[in-house]
Amino acid sequence: EDYKPAMFEKLIWISTYMLVGKAKECSSVGQAGADHGELVETVVNELLAAVSAKEGITFPEGAMSRLAAYTDVVADFPCGVKEFEWRNEYFYKLCDDACPTHNGLLKECKEKGFIDFELP
Repeated sequence: EDYKPAMFEKLIWISTYMLVGKAKECSSVGQAGADHGELVETVVNELLAAVSAKEGITFPEGAMSRLAAYTDVVADFPCGVKEFEWRNEYFYKLCDDACPTHNGLLKECKEKGFIDFELP
């Protein structure tokens, strides 16, 4: 059971930083965090709450700090919405009520032509 929060934190990290970075046309996850930190934090908190409600998981305090610290280590990693079915789709399917900012950013990427697949 200790594994699940860590697993979801990693999924939240890649789903959030890559999505915010792509939607806001950042060159890297580091830029996404630096230039759009408030938006990143909004999405992270939204996804933490959605996963907690859906899976019954309690995340240890400090998730945002851990995710930001990891971003600092891989700051030059390029942004992109990829492997949708393994990353963002889980959150997208939790619905707009649970993940409004996340899902709105996905729709924004679709409208801008940044993703070439159909959203479910």
